[in-house]
Amino acid sequence: MKRIGLIITALLLCCGLRAQEVQDSTAVYDVFANLSVNLSVNQSREIYDAMNAHIGRNERRTASGLAGQTYRIRIFFDSGQDARGASEAAAARFRNSHPGVPVSRTFTDPFFKVTVGNYSSKAEAAAALKSIQLEFPAAFIVRN
Repeated sequence: MKRIGLIITALLLCCGLRAQEVQDSTAVYDVFANLSVNLSVNQSREIYDAMNAHIGRNERRTASGLAGQTYRIRIFFDSGQDARGASEAAAARFRNSHPGVPVSRTFTDPFFKVTVGNYSSKAEAAAALKSIQLEFPAAFIVRN
């Protein structure tokens, strides 16, 4: 993979692509269109199939409305008599130990809930969950 990255970087430099020529960061620039020599890229079928599967999953997520879906971590979930005070204490304790991470408290009859973070992927949330479970062992991931 490093070799491919170096080859592409060399091609960009050879083609004279300069940063000021790219005006839109989302624009697609075809590097191979400016080459004066024939170039052959050998790629395994597994990589081709994996990329097409990834593109297909993203298209299905967008079509089903899940593209904007995020994940959060629930650190508190209780319905006891002292649940309101306990949820406030859990939220305050989390804010003190993790400044800058969003915290929200909600009440859905009869449960008080404290949810933290805002992660774009479940893998990202799982990585954060490991450190949060040290302080809140009952924490778990929820879809937003």
